[in-house]
Amino acid sequence: MLRPAQPDDTAALKQLTQATGFFKPHEIETLQEVLDDYHAASHAEGDVCQTLELDGELVGFVYFGPAPMTLGTWELWWIVVKKNVQARGLGGEMLRFVEEEVRRRQGRVLFIDTSSQPLYEPTLRFYLKHGYEQHAVLKDFYAAGDSKIVFRKGLG
Repeated sequence: MLRPAQPDDTAALKQLTQATGFFKPHEIETLQEVLDDYHAASHAEGDVCQTLELDGELVGFVYFGPAPMTLGTWELWWIVVKKNVQARGLGGEMLRFVEEEVRRRQGRVLFIDTSSQPLYEPTLRFYLKHGYEQHAVLKDFYAAGDSKIVFRKGLG
């Protein structure tokens, strides 16, 4: 069941994110700031954070919002599924929710960024499987040898 994130979810979302093994310590710290900002004001500006519960347990979340200074462009910033329930279609369920919600809000395109590191190969396959095109590669963006891969999907 997807539901809006609540402030008291923050510690669990950070723990869940850290336990995936995909995120660096500074990214977990950034998640804390993002969620604090979301509950303070960003949700009122159009950002969306939904948590996914399975049998009463928090097992994932998505965070997305409109890109500033654009018309109908949205960005997915976080999509996380608890490690022990990955590859069961839950990420796809959340991604479909994101796309439907963006369309409902008159969004026309969704962009998603990820890393080029080998660890992220399943992530790259996930986005391709769900109809996203690899739109750009920004060489050495995150660090030397760690490029940013940008995915794009038109929703209009």
